Amino acid sequence: SHSYVGPDYSVQKNTGKISLEQIDTLSVKSFPLCMRQLHKALRDNHHLRHGGRMQYGLFLKGIGLTLEQALEFWKKEFIRGKVDADKFDKGYAYSIRHSYGKEGKRTDYTPYSCMKIIMSNPPSQGDYHGCPFRHSDPELLKQKLQSYKIPPSGITQILELVKGMHYQLACQKYFELTHDVDDIGFSLNHPNQYFTESQRLLTGGRELKKEPSNSGNSQQKSNSQESMNSNSTPTSSNTTTDAELEGLEAYFTED
Repeated sequence: SHSYVGPDYSVQKNTGKISLEQIDTLSVKSFPLCMRQLHKALRDNHHLRHGGRMQYGLFLKGIGLTLEQALEFWKKEFIRGKVDADKFDKGYAYSIRHSYGKEGKRTDYTPYSCMKIIMSNPPSQGDYHGCPFRHSDPELLKQKLQSYKIPPSGITQILELVKGMHYQLACQKYFELTHDVDDIGFSLNHPNQYFTESQRLLTGGRELKKEPSNSGNSQQKSNSQESMNSNSTPTSSNTTTDAELEGLEAYFTED
C-alpha cells in the first residue's frame, strides 16, 4: 500500500554535470533536510555507516554524479577518517560500483523515495540516515532548524506538521521556508524531486504554479502522501526495487 509510483530518477539527463566542488554549496541550497544531514555528518565524521551510505550514495547518483565522481568523492572523505586507500578499495569501492550496475547482477539501482525512507530501516544510535521529520526527537529537530536559520514561526509550523505525522508536508514547508516561496506548487514525494525542483527554481527554470486552494487541501495532500495510492500498482521499473536493494545491501560492510 506504500508503493512509490513516481519517477525513479534512474535515467539521468544531468549525469556528469555536477562537479564535486559544488556539493557543499548544493547541500545547503538544494538538498532536502535528510540529505543535508547526511552530507554534514559525512563531512564532520569522514564516515557514514551502512544505511547512510545507501541512502546518500543513491541520492548523489540520482542528482548526476558519475561512477568515477562517486568513487573519488567517497574515497577522499573516508581517507580523511580512519580508512586508508587500500581498505577503501577492498571494502567500499565494490559496493559503489555495484550500486551503479557495474558489478553483480548489473542492476541500475534507484534512489530512495520519501516513503521508503520514512517506512523502512529506521536509524539507530550512530546513524544519520532516515527522515529527520520522522525519526528525529522534536527538540533536536527544532535545534537543527534553528541552526539553519529557519524563522521561529516556520519552525512552529513544521513541528505541528510533524506532530500530526505529516512528514512530507513538513519537508514541503522546509522547502518553502528555505526558498522564500509561499507555495511550492507540487506534492513532494522524493528527495531527488526536491533537488530538481530547487534547482529549477534557483536557476529560473520554472515558474511556481499555485495549486488550487480548497478546504482541506493540505489534509488531502497529506492523505495521498501517507497512503501513496494504496490501490495503485507500482510501475515495472519499481516492482523489484526492494528485493534488488536487499541484494545491494549484502555488498555493504557495516562499519
